[in-house]
Amino acid sequence: MKKWKANWKKILIVLILILLLVFGILMYGKVSELTNQLAYLQDTTNIILSDVGGMQSSIEKTLEEEASMVEDYSIEVKDMDFARHEYKVEVSVIPKEYTDNTTMSIYFGTTECPLKADGYMFKGNITLPLNKTFNGNVTFLLANGKKKTTEVVEDFDGVSGKFDQVLSGTLDGTPALKDGKLSLKGKCTYTLDNVAMYHFKSFEIAASLDGEEIWTQDLMQNLLEEKQESSKDDKDLVTTEQAVEENSEGSIVDSGSGTVTCRMVYEKPQQQKEDVEQTQAQEGQTPSRKQLRIYLRAVTTEGYRFETDLLREDAMEEENKWSLDKESIDTKMYRSVYDRKDQELTID
Repeated sequence: MKKWKANWKKILIVLILILLLVFGILMYGKVSELTNQLAYLQDTTNIILSDVGGMQSSIEKTLEEEASMVEDYSIEVKDMDFARHEYKVEVSVIPKEYTDNTTMSIYFGTTECPLKADGYMFKGNITLPLNKTFNGNVTFLLANGKKKTTEVVEDFDGVSGKFDQVLSGTLDGTPALKDGKLSLKGKCTYTLDNVAMYHFKSFEIAASLDGEEIWTQDLMQNLLEEKQESSKDDKDLVTTEQAVEENSEGSIVDSGSGTVTCRMVYEKPQQQKEDVEQTQAQEGQTPSRKQLRIYLRAVTTEGYRFETDLLREDAMEEENKWSLDKESIDTKMYRSVYDRKDQELTID
């Protein structure tokens, strides 16, 4: 009898454990189901919130467009004069509603530019200072009789502060001089940015000696070739990100960045004996110094030229022999931009 009671207790314990296990499995299934439902509910909520946010943005944009008095407009830089430190812009605007009595003006700060009616458009030109920004301070004024309406232009802030963003780079390596030959082999990293204003028709790295150009290497072709090859091979030697436009005159680059190997070799022409004697007599045997510049150069389709120095170093010449002054090396970026009259505006 005692033995049966002991077995019964064991059987009861086993049954309880089995029931607990079954209950645990059932509860785990319920919890998993609830978790999945909660995750689905969360995803659904996120989608609904996203849709609501999109609808709100769309409604706000629609309300802004409906409230706007302008159907379309453009403010385009037409010319820059660096000697006068000014530039000209051309403004054109299409109002949503107008009559024969409608007049329009645009204000750059407090300077007014009256716009003349030209069909369904209003146009005008104005000259602005290079060093002034207009962010949030450009306003259209539309008048219909006594009723006047204004609208602020948000996307024009002038040209000040943009020139130094166009062209930058670094040079890994310095020139060497051996057996009368000047050479350079190094990596050049560059960034070309059109700052939403320019299209570039040429881009190169160059070197000059006392202002006389002695070497160039085309980088525009590198950009275009790498653009084509990048779709076939992800292991390019030069990585680029650029927008390229083809036209009837060739290729135009809007922007680009990458790294390229520079290879420069230059042998200075030998002077005639008479020239050497004359030079020595003039210099009194004092070594002459000439500045070696290595720089990036980009030219826009409009004819503006951007130059950024990557390295400056003095080359010394004595008795028709020359050497490099390594202590004079300067790797600071010096930026300049030239207008269509070749007038320079120093940025740095």
